[in-house]
Amino acid sequence: MTNEGRARRGSPDPADSSDRRSPPVNGDLRSRHRRGQEIRAERSSSFSVPRSSLLVLLFLAAPLAAQDHVVLQTEGTSSRLTMPCQIVDYTGERITVLFKSGVDPKSYPAGQVIEVRTAWHELYELGRKLFTERKLDEATRALQAAFVSEKRAWVRREILALLIRCHLRTGDRASAGSRFLQMLESDPTTQQFGLIPLIWASESVSGAAKSQAREWLKQESDTARLLGASLLLDDGASGDTASQELQALQRSTDERVRLLAQAQSWRLKLRALEIGDLELNRWDARIHEMPARLRGGPSYLLGRGWAMRREHDRAATALLWTALMDDGDARLAARAGVEAAESLKRLGQSDDAHRLLQEIAIRFPDTEFGEAAK
Repeated sequence: MTNEGRARRGSPDPADSSDRRSPPVNGDLRSRHRRGQEIRAERSSSFSVPRSSLLVLLFLAAPLAAQDHVVLQTEGTSSRLTMPCQIVDYTGERITVLFKSGVDPKSYPAGQVIEVRTAWHELYELGRKLFTERKLDEATRALQAAFVSEKRAWVRREILALLIRCHLRTGDRASAGSRFLQMLESDPTTQQFGLIPLIWASESVSGAAKSQAREWLKQESDTARLLGASLLLDDGASGDTASQELQALQRSTDERVRLLAQAQSWRLKLRALEIGDLELNRWDARIHEMPARLRGGPSYLLGRGWAMRREHDRAATALLWTALMDDGDARLAARAGVEAAESLKRLGQSDDAHRLLQEIAIRFPDTEFGEAAK
Protein backbone atom coordinates (compact mmCIF):
# COMPACT_ATOMS: atom_id res chain seq x y z
CA MET A 1 0.00 0.00 0.00
CA THR A 2 1.21 3.48 -0.80
CA ASN A 3 0.10 7.02 -0.13
CA GLU A 4 0.47 10.04 -2.36
CA GLY A 5 2.93 12.49 -0.86
CA ARG A 6 5.39 15.25 -1.53
CA ALA A 7 9.12 15.10 -1.29
CA ARG A 8 12.03 17.24 -0.42
CA ARG A 9 13.93 20.29 -1.30
CA GLY A 10 14.63 21.63 -4.78
CA SER A 11 14.61 25.34 -4.08
CA PRO A 12 17.84 26.43 -2.37
CA ASP A 13 17.75 25.89 1.35
CA PRO A 14 17.19 29.26 3.09
CA ALA A 15 20.29 28.55 5.16
CA ASP A 16 22.29 27.25 2.20
CA SER A 17 24.08 30.39 1.15
CA SER A 18 27.82 30.72 1.47
CA ASP A 19 27.60 34.44 2.16
CA ARG A 20 24.88 34.20 4.83
CA ARG A 21 26.04 35.59 8.15
CA SER A 22 25.09 34.39 11.61
CA PRO A 23 21.92 35.84 13.17
CA PRO A 24 22.57 39.03 15.13
CA VAL A 25 22.58 38.99 18.88
CA ASN A 26 22.01 42.65 19.74
CA GLY A 27 18.37 43.66 19.52
CA ASP A 28 15.11 41.90 20.22
CA LEU A 29 15.54 38.14 20.44
CA ARG A 30 11.95 37.72 19.34
CA SER A 31 12.88 38.93 15.87
CA ARG A 32 15.67 36.35 15.75
CA HIS A 33 13.26 33.66 16.94
CA ARG A 34 10.72 34.78 14.37
CA ARG A 35 13.31 34.60 11.59
CA GLY A 36 14.44 31.14 12.73
CA GLN A 37 10.83 29.98 12.80
CA GLU A 38 10.22 31.40 9.33
CA ILE A 39 13.27 29.60 8.00
CA ARG A 40 12.20 26.31 9.56
CA ALA A 41 8.69 26.84 8.22
CA GLU A 42 10.12 27.43 4.76
CA ARG A 43 12.08 24.19 5.08
CA SER A 44 9.11 22.16 6.21
CA SER A 45 6.82 23.74 3.61
CA SER A 46 9.28 23.32 0.75
CA PHE A 47 7.24 20.28 -0.15
CA SER A 48 4.34 22.47 -1.29
CA VAL A 49 4.18 25.24 -3.85
CA PRO A 50 1.17 27.54 -4.29
CA ARG A 51 -0.77 26.59 -7.39
CA SER A 52 -0.86 30.18 -8.54
CA SER A 53 2.93 30.20 -8.81
CA LEU A 54 3.13 27.16 -11.07
CA LEU A 55 3.26 27.09 -14.84
CA VAL A 56 1.68 23.73 -15.58
CA LEU A 57 3.06 22.04 -18.67
CA LEU A 58 0.68 19.63 -20.41
CA PHE A 59 2.55 16.79 -22.02
CA LEU A 60 1.32 14.90 -25.06
CA ALA A 61 2.95 11.75 -23.76
CA ALA A 62 0.67 9.02 -22.50
CA PRO A 63 0.30 8.90 -18.70
CA LEU A 64 2.53 6.42 -16.89
CA ALA A 65 1.11 3.63 -14.81
CA ALA A 66 2.93 4.84 -11.71
CA GLN A 67 2.90 8.60 -12.11
CA ASP A 68 4.99 11.07 -10.14
CA HIS A 69 5.11 14.83 -10.49
CA VAL A 70 8.22 17.00 -10.50
CA VAL A 71 8.14 20.78 -10.14
CA LEU A 72 11.14 22.56 -11.66
CA GLN A 73 12.33 26.15 -11.54
CA THR A 74 13.03 26.72 -15.23
CA GLU A 75 16.52 28.01 -15.88
CA GLY A 76 16.85 31.73 -16.55
CA THR A 77 13.20 32.49 -15.72
CA SER A 78 10.92 32.88 -12.72
CA SER A 79 8.52 30.29 -14.11
CA ARG A 80 7.88 26.95 -12.48
CA LEU A 81 7.04 23.86 -14.40
CA THR A 82 5.07 20.80 -13.26
CA MET A 83 5.91 17.57 -15.08
CA PRO A 84 3.89 14.34 -14.83
CA CYS A 85 6.48 11.59 -15.11
CA GLN A 86 8.09 8.62 -13.44
CA ILE A 87 11.13 9.41 -11.30
CA VAL A 88 13.94 7.05 -12.24
CA ASP A 89 16.48 8.47 -9.77
CA TYR A 90 17.06 11.55 -7.66
CA THR A 91 20.56 12.31 -6.36
CA GLY A 92 22.36 15.31 -4.98
CA GLU A 93 23.36 16.27 -8.51
CA ARG A 94 20.32 15.57 -10.68
CA ILE A 95 16.88 14.12 -11.06
CA THR A 96 16.23 11.63 -13.84
CA VAL A 97 12.69 11.13 -15.10
CA LEU A 98 10.85 9.09 -17.70
CA PHE A 99 7.92 10.61 -19.56
CA LYS A 100 6.67 7.51 -21.36
CA SER A 101 7.87 4.04 -22.13
CA GLY A 102 10.14 3.77 -25.13
CA VAL A 103 11.56 7.27 -24.66
CA ASP A 104 15.00 7.81 -23.16
CA PRO A 105 15.02 9.23 -19.62
CA LYS A 106 15.76 12.95 -19.21
CA SER A 107 17.86 14.50 -16.45
CA TYR A 108 17.69 17.92 -14.80
CA PRO A 109 20.02 19.55 -12.24
CA ALA A 110 18.89 18.85 -8.69
CA GLY A 111 19.18 22.55 -7.93
CA GLN A 112 16.24 23.23 -10.25
CA VAL A 113 13.90 20.90 -8.36
CA ILE A 114 11.31 22.70 -6.24
CA GLU A 115 9.18 19.74 -5.27
CA VAL A 116 8.52 16.12 -6.09
CA ARG A 117 5.26 14.29 -5.50
CA THR A 118 5.19 10.56 -5.35
CA ALA A 119 3.40 7.63 -3.76
CA TRP A 120 5.02 6.96 -0.39
CA HIS A 121 4.86 3.58 1.26
CA GLU A 122 2.34 3.67 4.11
CA LEU A 123 5.02 2.49 6.57
CA TYR A 124 7.16 5.47 5.65
CA GLU A 125 4.20 7.78 6.22
CA LEU A 126 3.67 6.09 9.58
CA GLY A 127 7.36 6.48 10.44
CA ARG A 128 7.27 10.19 9.67
CA LYS A 129 4.18 10.65 11.81
CA LEU A 130 5.71 8.78 14.73
CA PHE A 131 8.94 10.75 14.41
CA THR A 132 6.98 14.00 14.57
CA GLU A 133 5.26 12.68 17.68
CA ARG A 134 8.72 11.78 19.08
CA LYS A 135 7.83 8.11 19.40
CA LEU A 136 11.30 7.26 18.23
CA ASP A 137 11.47 3.51 18.86
CA GLU A 138 8.18 2.97 17.04
CA ALA A 139 9.25 5.33 14.27
CA THR A 140 12.49 3.42 13.81
CA ARG A 141 10.69 0.10 13.50
CA ALA A 142 8.24 1.48 10.94
CA LEU A 143 11.01 3.09 8.90
CA GLN A 144 13.12 -0.06 8.93
CA ALA A 145 10.15 -2.03 7.62
CA ALA A 146 9.51 0.62 4.97
CA PHE A 147 13.13 0.45 3.88
CA VAL A 148 12.90 -3.31 3.36
CA SER A 149 9.65 -3.01 1.39
CA GLU A 150 10.62 -0.01 -0.76
CA LYS A 151 12.26 -0.83 -4.11
CA ARG A 152 13.03 2.67 -5.43
CA ALA A 153 16.63 3.60 -4.59
CA TRP A 154 15.96 7.32 -4.25
CA VAL A 155 13.07 6.75 -1.84
CA ARG A 156 15.17 4.31 0.18
CA ARG A 157 17.67 7.14 0.66
CA GLU A 158 14.87 9.37 1.99
CA ILE A 159 14.00 6.66 4.49
CA LEU A 160 17.65 6.33 5.51
CA ALA A 161 17.88 10.09 6.15
CA LEU A 162 14.96 9.95 8.56
CA LEU A 163 16.38 6.85 10.24
CA ILE A 164 19.62 8.77 10.83
CA ARG A 165 17.65 11.53 12.53
CA CYS A 166 15.91 8.96 14.72
CA HIS A 167 19.23 7.39 15.77
CA LEU A 168 20.79 10.78 16.46
CA ARG A 169 17.87 11.77 18.62
CA THR A 170 18.23 8.64 20.73
CA GLY A 171 22.03 8.90 20.87
CA ASP A 172 22.63 5.68 18.91
CA ARG A 173 25.73 6.83 17.04
CA ALA A 174 26.76 3.39 15.81
CA SER A 175 23.45 2.93 13.97
CA ALA A 176 23.39 6.54 12.79
CA GLY A 177 26.87 6.20 11.31
CA SER A 178 26.13 2.88 9.63
CA ARG A 179 22.94 4.27 8.07
CA PHE A 180 24.79 7.38 6.93
CA LEU A 181 27.48 5.35 5.17
CA GLN A 182 24.77 3.25 3.57
CA MET A 183 23.07 6.38 2.25
CA LEU A 184 26.37 7.82 1.02
CA GLU A 185 27.24 4.60 -0.81
CA SER A 186 23.92 4.83 -2.65
CA ASP A 187 24.45 8.51 -3.52
CA PRO A 188 27.97 9.93 -3.03
CA THR A 189 26.64 13.38 -4.05
CA THR A 190 23.90 13.45 -1.41
CA GLN A 191 22.64 16.81 -0.23
CA GLN A 192 22.09 15.18 3.16
CA PHE A 193 25.81 15.12 4.03
CA GLY A 194 25.11 17.49 6.92
CA LEU A 195 23.48 14.57 8.74
CA ILE A 196 26.88 12.90 9.23
CA PRO A 197 26.79 11.93 12.93
CA LEU A 198 30.00 13.50 14.17
CA ILE A 199 30.58 14.40 17.81
CA TRP A 200 30.92 18.13 18.50
CA ALA A 201 30.27 18.37 22.23
CA SER A 202 31.57 16.37 25.14
CA GLU A 203 29.51 13.22 25.60
CA SER A 204 29.79 9.62 26.68
CA VAL A 205 30.33 7.22 23.77
CA SER A 206 29.00 3.71 24.24
CA GLY A 207 31.23 0.67 24.00
CA ALA A 208 29.32 -0.51 20.92
CA ALA A 209 29.88 2.83 19.20
CA LYS A 210 33.60 2.79 20.03
CA SER A 211 33.94 -0.73 18.71
CA GLN A 212 32.21 0.31 15.48
CA ALA A 213 34.38 3.42 15.26
CA ARG A 214 37.55 1.32 15.37
CA GLU A 215 36.24 -0.68 12.45
CA TRP A 216 35.48 2.51 10.54
CA LEU A 217 39.08 3.67 11.04
CA LYS A 218 40.24 0.60 9.09
CA GLN A 219 38.11 1.31 6.03
CA GLU A 220 39.24 2.90 2.78
CA SER A 221 36.37 5.41 2.80
CA ASP A 222 37.48 8.85 4.00
CA THR A 223 34.00 9.44 5.39
CA ALA A 224 34.06 6.22 7.41
CA ARG A 225 37.44 7.13 8.88
CA LEU A 226 36.16 10.63 9.70
CA LEU A 227 33.27 9.07 11.62
CA GLY A 228 35.63 6.75 13.46
CA ALA A 229 38.07 9.51 14.36
CA SER A 230 35.28 11.75 15.63
CA LEU A 231 33.87 9.11 17.97
CA LEU A 232 37.30 8.17 19.35
CA LEU A 233 38.91 11.59 19.66
CA ASP A 234 38.27 11.82 23.41
CA ASP A 235 39.00 8.14 24.06
CA GLY A 236 41.97 7.51 26.32
CA ALA A 237 43.21 4.50 24.38
CA SER A 238 42.48 5.60 20.81
CA GLY A 239 42.51 9.41 21.01
CA ASP A 240 46.02 9.83 19.59
CA THR A 241 45.23 7.56 16.64
CA ALA A 242 42.02 9.50 16.01
CA SER A 243 43.86 12.83 16.13
CA GLN A 244 46.44 11.61 13.61
CA GLU A 245 43.64 10.41 11.34
CA LEU A 246 41.98 13.82 11.45
CA GLN A 247 45.25 15.42 10.37
CA ALA A 248 45.49 13.03 7.42
CA LEU A 249 41.86 13.62 6.43
CA GLN A 250 42.49 17.34 6.12
CA ARG A 251 44.14 16.38 2.81
CA SER A 252 41.14 14.37 1.61
CA THR A 253 40.05 14.81 -2.00
CA ASP A 254 36.46 15.09 -0.71
CA GLU A 255 36.01 18.73 0.24
CA ARG A 256 33.23 17.92 2.68
CA VAL A 257 35.47 15.52 4.59
CA ARG A 258 38.39 17.94 4.43
CA LEU A 259 36.39 20.83 5.93
CA LEU A 260 34.81 18.74 8.67
CA ALA A 261 38.09 17.04 9.62
CA GLN A 262 39.67 20.45 10.11
CA ALA A 263 36.73 21.61 12.24
CA GLN A 264 36.85 18.40 14.29
CA SER A 265 40.47 19.17 15.16
CA TRP A 266 39.25 22.36 16.85
CA ARG A 267 37.91 20.14 19.62
CA LEU A 268 41.50 19.43 20.66
CA LYS A 269 42.35 23.14 20.89
CA LEU A 270 39.30 23.85 23.02
CA ARG A 271 40.16 20.94 25.29
CA ALA A 272 43.73 22.18 25.70
CA LEU A 273 42.53 25.79 26.22
CA GLU A 274 44.84 26.78 23.36
CA ILE A 275 42.57 29.39 21.91
CA GLY A 276 42.81 33.12 21.23
CA ASP A 277 40.86 35.79 19.42
CA LEU A 278 42.95 35.50 16.25
CA GLU A 279 42.37 31.75 16.07
CA LEU A 280 38.63 32.12 16.64
CA ASN A 281 38.40 34.76 13.94
CA ARG A 282 40.04 32.28 11.58
CA TRP A 283 37.45 29.68 12.53
CA ASP A 284 34.68 32.17 11.90
CA ALA A 285 36.02 32.94 8.42
CA ARG A 286 36.41 29.25 7.64
CA ILE A 287 32.84 28.49 8.73
CA HIS A 288 31.44 31.13 6.40
CA GLU A 289 33.25 29.45 3.53
CA MET A 290 31.45 26.17 4.26
CA PRO A 291 28.16 25.10 2.70
CA ALA A 292 25.43 26.01 5.18
CA ARG A 293 24.46 22.36 5.67
CA LEU A 294 27.89 21.67 7.23
CA ARG A 295 28.05 24.64 9.61
CA GLY A 296 26.06 23.40 12.59
CA GLY A 297 28.81 21.55 14.45
CA PRO A 298 31.64 23.97 13.60
CA SER A 299 29.47 26.92 14.69
CA TYR A 300 28.88 25.19 18.02
CA LEU A 301 32.64 24.89 18.60
CA LEU A 302 33.11 28.55 17.64
CA GLY A 303 30.47 29.53 20.17
CA ARG A 304 32.18 27.47 22.85
CA GLY A 305 35.46 29.16 22.04
CA TRP A 306 34.03 32.67 22.33
CA ALA A 307 32.34 31.72 25.60
CA MET A 308 35.70 30.57 26.96
CA ARG A 309 37.09 34.00 25.99
CA ARG A 310 34.10 35.63 27.76
CA GLU A 311 33.03 37.17 24.46
CA HIS A 312 29.42 36.34 25.18
CA ASP A 313 27.93 38.48 22.44
CA ARG A 314 29.87 36.55 19.80
CA ALA A 315 29.33 33.26 21.62
CA ALA A 316 25.57 33.70 21.54
CA THR A 317 25.67 34.55 17.84
CA ALA A 318 27.49 31.34 16.92
CA LEU A 319 25.49 29.14 19.28
CA LEU A 320 22.19 30.58 18.06
CA TRP A 321 23.12 29.63 14.51
CA THR A 322 23.38 25.98 15.53
CA ALA A 323 20.25 26.11 17.68
CA LEU A 324 17.98 27.89 15.20
CA MET A 325 19.35 26.90 11.79
CA ASP A 326 20.52 23.29 12.08
CA ASP A 327 18.41 20.71 13.89
CA GLY A 328 19.67 17.63 12.05
CA ASP A 329 21.25 16.60 15.34
CA ALA A 330 18.46 17.64 17.71
CA ARG A 331 20.52 17.02 20.84
CA LEU A 332 23.31 19.32 19.64
CA ALA A 333 20.82 22.01 18.62
CA ALA A 334 19.15 21.86 22.04
CA ARG A 335 22.49 22.03 23.81
CA ALA A 336 23.57 25.01 21.71
CA GLY A 337 20.32 26.79 22.56
CA VAL A 338 20.79 26.29 26.31
CA GLU A 339 24.38 27.53 26.12
CA ALA A 340 23.34 30.52 23.98
CA ALA A 341 20.79 31.40 26.67
CA GLU A 342 23.55 31.32 29.29
CA SER A 343 25.60 33.78 27.21
CA LEU A 344 22.58 36.04 26.85
CA LYS A 345 22.10 36.01 30.62
CA ARG A 346 25.72 37.05 31.07
CA LEU A 347 25.04 39.95 28.70
CA GLY A 348 22.15 41.05 30.91
CA GLN A 349 19.54 39.93 28.37
CA SER A 350 17.53 37.78 30.78
CA ASP A 351 14.22 38.18 28.96
CA ASP A 352 15.77 37.10 25.67
CA ALA A 353 17.40 34.14 27.40
CA HIS A 354 14.08 33.11 28.94
CA ARG A 355 12.30 33.25 25.58
CA LEU A 356 15.05 31.21 23.96
CA LEU A 357 14.85 28.55 26.67
CA GLN A 358 11.09 28.36 26.19
CA GLU A 359 11.58 27.71 22.49
CA ILE A 360 14.21 25.04 23.13
CA ALA A 361 11.91 23.31 25.62
CA ILE A 362 9.09 23.27 23.05
CA ARG A 363 11.22 22.08 20.12
CA PHE A 364 13.32 19.48 21.93
CA PRO A 365 11.37 18.25 24.98
CA ASP A 366 12.67 14.70 24.58
CA THR A 367 16.35 15.68 24.91
CA GLU A 368 18.24 16.22 28.15
CA PHE A 369 18.89 19.86 27.21
CA GLY A 370 15.29 20.46 26.20
CA GLU A 371 14.32 19.12 29.61
CA ALA A 372 16.87 21.40 31.29
CA ALA A 373 15.44 24.40 29.43
CA LYS A 374 12.02 24.01 31.05
